[in-house]
Amino acid sequence: MKKYLFLFLITISVLDINAQYRRFDSYSVFGGYAFLKTDFGARNDWSTNLSNTGLEVGGKIYYNLFPYHWTWGGIYHIRTNIELDFATGKVEHIGRWTRGKNSPLAQKLKAMYAKPTFFGLGLGLEYSLQDVQYYNYATLYGIYRFNVTPGVTLMAYYYRPNIVSELGDITNPELQKEILYPRFVGKVYPDSGVAFAAVFKLMFTYQLYETVHIFMENRATMFFSDKVDGLDVNDEADKYTDWIYTPTLGITYFLW
Repeated sequence: MKKYLFLFLITISVLDINAQYRRFDSYSVFGGYAFLKTDFGARNDWSTNLSNTGLEVGGKIYYNLFPYHWTWGGIYHIRTNIELDFATGKVEHIGRWTRGKNSPLAQKLKAMYAKPTFFGLGLGLEYSLQDVQYYNYATLYGIYRFNVTPGVTLMAYYYRPNIVSELGDITNPELQKEILYPRFVGKVYPDSGVAFAAVFKLMFTYQLYETVHIFMENRATMFFSDKVDGLDVNDEADKYTDWIYTPTLGITYFLW
């Protein structure tokens, strides 16, 4: 089912939207420093939250929702986009269970890490606090150059966990008891797969020129799977799904 939905998103992304709608050509690129929240590291630990990091880059193609004879003015605050995304990083068992410790169990934790990669495609919906037609098509001045846009995107990600242990082959069930921390034995999922996610966004835009906008976008990606990092312990301490939080900087260019 996931494969069919992923193919559906790809098909939608290459379709040219015509009929009663006006397509307007606006393209964005963005990138930022990503903070990964997974089953690696101690939960709610400051060093884990700051040190399990990576990179996220992507692009958007915006489409207009404006029918030629639409009468409801609220539609002029809504933007839709097709989004491509790539993210990667490294996650380790950082925190109170490894910090300053050299016990055999701590050594097993320190030897284990993952370098997950994510390739995503999705459909997004954003709500502009300013009228999109006015803001995007006019040269503005003063405070009107700024705009705030919350939004959400439904993404389909192809992911590779790339989970390893420096003590041995982590995919060997017989070896796991010797090289893994006990609570991770039998909980390792090294295979690639497809996972869906919701990306919650808050974007602050500044109109640099009539055809060029720059923006800062805070992105919080919640995966609907707990296996994208290669671990799914599924106990009280790790009952949440995996997250990526990325503050990004980007630029939008309009083709008139």
